[in-house]
Amino acid sequence: MKYDLVIWDFNGTIIDDVALGISSVNTMLAKRSLPVLESADEYRAKLRFPIIDYYRSLGFDFGAEPYDVLAREWVELYNAGEDKCAACTGAADAVRRIREAGIEQQILSASERGMLIASLRRLGLEGYFGEIYAQDNFYAEGKLGTAKAIASRFGERRAVMLGDTVHDFETARIIGADCILFTGGHGMYSDLAACRVPLVSDLREAADIILG
Repeated sequence: MKYDLVIWDFNGTIIDDVALGISSVNTMLAKRSLPVLESADEYRAKLRFPIIDYYRSLGFDFGAEPYDVLAREWVELYNAGEDKCAACTGAADAVRRIREAGIEQQILSASERGMLIASLRRLGLEGYFGEIYAQDNFYAEGKLGTAKAIASRFGERRAVMLGDTVHDFETARIIGADCILFTGGHGMYSDLAACRVPLVSDLREAADIILG
């Protein structure tokens, strides 16, 4: 086979939480009389990592409220609605098909580890992954630091990363993996297309590519 390791992003690639992400931050913006995000496209155009820069661009005043306070407020809002989030289109089928083919799967995420594992368990996907590289905090600083720290672990492995943002593409480059990007997540389509890697609207298509 072409690959012996598949590395998944989580938010927007395994769990379909775009609408919840928008509603959570809009609740926070409205509470502070700041302009809310009017559409998913506006959200995707403004999203950036680390998330503190995204919050700054939305108008949050860190002088009045520290970022860690805002981050925890967002987590509370997110957790209140997480149970309504399904898996992304084709994600569950792709995970199972890749497992059946005997290919190892891992997760590399900017999410807090406990939240991520709880979501995997609810989606019925907890047992499909070996290593789960997640964060020990709620600050969503991104994956690049983690990727740099673990890059040497991949050695000569033939790896591919499945993600939904340019940030995932950049992460894949750091760890020396190929990349396939899902267009139904948090990333802007035009930005994903500029990465010049395969794009899929259904993650079963990604499994087709991986399995040849």
